[in-house]
Amino acid sequence: GIQNGSWVFLQNCHLYVSWMDKLEVLVEEINPDTCHKNFRLWLTSMPSLAFPVAILQNGVKMTLEPPAGLRANLKNAYFKLDDDKLNVTSKPGVFKKLL
Repeated sequence: GIQNGSWVFLQNCHLYVSWMDKLEVLVEEINPDTCHKNFRLWLTSMPSLAFPVAILQNGVKMTLEPPAGLRANLKNAYFKLDDDKLNVTSKPGVFKKLL
């Protein structure tokens, strides 16, 4: 990705505690002057004491807070459904009533 400008996405980094030191070294070796201008490294993680502080300090951080409460959580899930997803089921009418 660094050479050709691809985006790299590493999900659930908090599950790779044994790999955190290697990740820190890899991120520190990225030189903005020599990598492709379109290269992006995306990392996702739950809060973790094992996550390298240097990566957090040198990156742009975004947070996603889940909605509070069961009702808000269900509403959030339902709003992500569209007719295409609902019609794939064997009983689309039942699921549409939930909305």
